[in-house]
Amino acid sequence: MLNKDNFISTTFLQQNVSKTIDKVENEDVIVIRNNRLEAAIISIEKYNKLLEVIEWEKTCSILDSYPFENIDEAEEKEISEKISTMKREKLYSKEEIECVAEESVEYD
Repeated sequence: MLNKDNFISTTFLQQNVSKTIDKVENEDVIVIRNNRLEAAIISIEKYNKLLEVIEWEKTCSILDSYPFENIDEAEEKEISEKISTMKREKLYSKEEIECVAEESVEYD
């Protein structure tokens, strides 16, 4: 649940990046710029869970588009391949993201 402690300004974020990242491990943070909600900072665990939900919704959409009462082997194989592809999509651990961040020379 969000409360006033979850909202920070971009100035605060710039001055307290590490503190903000530590806070995100326990609660979400909303970034405000010019009195507007601009961004949400969430933990990598929550990010991965959100990706899983999105992938599940894609899978459900694929399954909903097929009439299973009249499905043949070719269609069953196509569905199976699409689901397998979705399962192979990568979620990122905190360590993997840190490794990429350490190797990056500059950010856009």
